[in-house]
Parts: sequence; structure tokens; C-alpha cells
Amino acid sequence: MVRRVLLIGFALALSAAAVPPPNLVLYGSFSNGDFTDWTTHDCTTACAYGTWTIALAPTASGTAPPSGGYAATTGCNGVDCNSLTLGNSFSQTLPTIAGQSYTLSFYYDAGLNASSGSELQVRWNGAAVPGGTIINAAASTWSQRTFTVTATGTSTVLEFIGEQIPAQMYVTGISVTAAVPATPIPAALPLVIAGLAGLALCWSFRRRLAPRG
Repeated sequence: MVRRVLLIGFALALSAAAVPPPNLVLYGSFSNGDFTDWTTHDCTTACAYGTWTIALAPTASGTAPPSGGYAATTGCNGVDCNSLTLGNSFSQTLPTIAGQSYTLSFYYDAGLNASSGSELQVRWNGAAVPGGTIINAAASTWSQRTFTVTATGTSTVLEFIGEQIPAQMYVTGISVTAAVPATPIPAALPLVIAGLAGLALCWSFRRRLAPRG
């Protein structure tokens, strides 16, 4: 009996714990090997190799993406690679809630010789994400980048624009989740569990002391 009551108490505690919010990004790790649910834009003016494609994520030092597999990659070079209208980009429109804060995260490898000619821009609803313009990052090194962004409407465009001279940069493991604070276990719950256990013990002792006919 006591064991059963304690199990019920633990179940209540688990149900009170926060449920992780879902990732709003579809195919953020490009598991299909293509740009399913993403929209790409090629740079065709004043740039070369102005296309994002999908390739196997390279093995590199740093914090590698846990998913492994595929990554979006580009080797665009030229003055218009990072143009907001003509540039080389891939984007996805996400369902959001106005006023809600979100955690934006992705894995980035700037590629070979990146310290002398790479720039990745991350944009949220048309505006640059603060800190999300990454210039001349460490070469051939994976890193996880995390930002807090806020939605202003019921849909938000997440966009990546890149330039890499003279090699390829890689992006994968993209996620956007609602920045919901963890739900604490109610302060009274341990007291409730202790009370239930005490009642169970009393009931057990009474059964043992009761006369048997």
C-alpha cells in the first residue's frame, strides 16, 4: 500500500514537470537530403557559386551537431551574396505567436579558410538577429549558436544568407522553440506525498492491530 501511494506521488510530480516545447522548424537537419519545407534563393548577379545545396555534414572539431547527416552548404562569393534582395539564401516561414519569445539554435561550420572570407547572416522576420551576423568564424570548426528572438505576428520568416570565400560553409540542426520557463514542482507537492504516505502507514498498522475472527 505504501509503495502504491508513493508511486502515485511520484507520478504527480512527473506530470507537474515541464513538457519540452516542440521545434517549429521542419526538417532543420535536412534529413531528406534536400530542402523539403525550405525556400531557397540563388544569387545570380555579381556573385559566383551563388546556390545553397545539401551535402553531408563534414567531420570537424568543435561542437558537432548531434544529428550528423546532412547540412545546408554554400560557397557563394561576390558582392551580392549577402544582399537582402539579390543574395544567396534559404528560409522557412514558421507559425508563431505575437509577443512570444523563442529560442533559435543551429550548428555552424564556417569551412576551410573561413577566418579570412566568410559571413553568415541570420534574419528573423526580415531583421538581422542581434549577434547573428557571424563574420570570419574559426575555420573548419563546428559551433552551436543560440539566440533569443521575439515574434511580432502569427507567422515569422527565418532566413539564412551566406558568403564563403574560397570554400564552403555549413548549417544544420536548426531549431526554434518557445522560450517557456520551466514549470516548477508545486511547493506543497512533497507535503502531499508525505501526508499520503503517513495515511497509508496508519492504515497498514490499523489492519495489523485489528482483531482477527
